Amino acid sequence: MSETKEKYKQFCATNPFVTMFLSYDWYNAMFDDAEWEVVIVEKNDNILGFLPYQIFKKKTFTMILPPVLTPYQGVWINYPEEQKYTNRLSFEKEVVSDIVAQLPETDSFQQKFLPEFTNWLPFYWSDFKQTTRYTYIIEDLFDTDKVFADFRDNIRREIRKAEKSLSIETITDINLLYDMKVEAYAMNGEVYPISKEALQRTFKYCLDTSCGELLAAKDEDGNIHSLLFYVWDKNSAYYLHGGTTPVFKTSGSMSLLLWEAIKRSGTKTKTFNFEGSMVESIERYFRAFGGRQVPYFEISKTNSKLLKLLKH
Repeated sequence: MSETKEKYKQFCATNPFVTMFLSYDWYNAMFDDAEWEVVIVEKNDNILGFLPYQIFKKKTFTMILPPVLTPYQGVWINYPEEQKYTNRLSFEKEVVSDIVAQLPETDSFQQKFLPEFTNWLPFYWSDFKQTTRYTYIIEDLFDTDKVFADFRDNIRREIRKAEKSLSIETITDINLLYDMKVEAYAMNGEVYPISKEALQRTFKYCLDTSCGELLAAKDEDGNIHSLLFYVWDKNSAYYLHGGTTPVFKTSGSMSLLLWEAIKRSGTKTKTFNFEGSMVESIERYFRAFGGRQVPYFEISKTNSKLLKLLKH
């Protein structure tokens, strides 16, 4: 292990509020050592910030891209306590500028940053581009009655209907979700983009570290209507992946599973993050659960002239 990774590992081990998707344990579990790296900024042996990234090689191109099943990437900043706002902005500029300067020369860069990251100016000054994306976050899971009341009427009706005919189980066979997704994509003439190995690896990590579970909604005949894989850390729970059997798409099973995941998350963490979607129909569905719309940044840069030409 490199010295940089060792420092990053030690920092994450003693800072439990580092978001799971940016932690050393996540990258170490998800990817082989040669597949990922991390940039750190430190002063007097104190880490001020870091950015982990996965390296992809496609044909002749070397790229930094969002890893599968890792909805957020980007910069983590270790802010000093009781910092004045103006000093905070200066600190962000210093740390982020240093991170940008240390990024390796690649043909392209693309990452989806945490919603908490709001100051991308140092990237802008280095000719990166930014696209604003949106997620929905239920910010207080304590009062589940209020959370349920904030759901749109049709979602509440779906849940009440589904409760009468479906039961919820916690299961450990992630291959069921993989098979469900492969079938659903095939019906649309598409190839499911996530490998079985990647899904298995992610699920195993979450089981081993008790930070995720797979929920199934079944009818009285044992038919699985929907599956939902959600995870959590000390900051939030996240809807990571899920699917519905096409013939049962109107049973309300996914709404029932999301409601169950939200309730269970209230015993583990503070908020529930739907992780958003820019697909209109999915955005409309997530919005109906009453969470606050929260923007986050997708930051990118294409250095290769050939890759720029291919993209256009």
